[in-house]
Amino acid sequence: AAITLGKLKINIFGGLFGLWEVFWGIVFWYPALMFYALSRKISSMLPGDILGKKIDPFRRIPICAGYIWGLISMTLFRMWPKIEGKENLEELRDENGKLKSAMYVANHASWMDIPFVCKVLGWQNYKFIAKAELNKVPILGRAIMVAGHVALDRTNRRSQMQAYKSGVQWLKDGVNLVTFPEGTRTKTGRMGSFKKGAFKMAQAVGAPIVPISIHHAEKVQPLDYAFPAKPARRRPESIVKIGKPISTEGKSDDDLLEEVWNAIANELPESHKPEKDTPFGAQ
Repeated sequence: AAITLGKLKINIFGGLFGLWEVFWGIVFWYPALMFYALSRKISSMLPGDILGKKIDPFRRIPICAGYIWGLISMTLFRMWPKIEGKENLEELRDENGKLKSAMYVANHASWMDIPFVCKVLGWQNYKFIAKAELNKVPILGRAIMVAGHVALDRTNRRSQMQAYKSGVQWLKDGVNLVTFPEGTRTKTGRMGSFKKGAFKMAQAVGAPIVPISIHHAEKVQPLDYAFPAKPARRRPESIVKIGKPISTEGKSDDDLLEEVWNAIANELPESHKPEKDTPFGAQ
């Protein structure tokens, strides 16, 4: 049973999860984020900028703080999905055994897709390519800016160019990018067409693309729910399938887009597969 508050629903499980998230966010995550932002500002005004240029030039600390927050919350409420195909990431290791930076691309049906992908990346540094309007959301917008995530306004040419430059630089610096190229959560559960803009960032530096197929995230947190409605391992079980990295070198925009789209679609359950005749690229 669920109650409706405004346009969104909350059941007992979601209410408990929401209370915990607010508590844990107030006690740990947000204060840690603000302390980091203040420390970084002070460091930038001092000779040498030790924090910004030496200790954490790629803004990894806020990513780790967010992962600690999520690790405790998601574990406590049994929210982690089953991860399959992690062995495919071994192809990204260089001669020193370190994972090379890549662009991680997934289908998008629920807010839970975000922590699910974070579970794949673990303690690695990464930046999401996020809609610019999220910057206006209290607390979340501040978190996006402090962590260095890439904000993209698809209606603004200047924003597109800035996002492109930021994304390319992160990849050059060895930082992963994460994107949901449908641009928004699907309302039907079925994967839609992809926008190609973000793929150009990976192509610019020859970074591989890792396709990720997410199963049943929308059953954990449906579109009309403010918080998760059930644990991820309760049937239908949420699964995240990691595909083999796809090379971006020597491929046209459309060929790369189609290859990634098919790689994700082929590993989705029947209820998530695109409708027949769905174009792989959005107009």
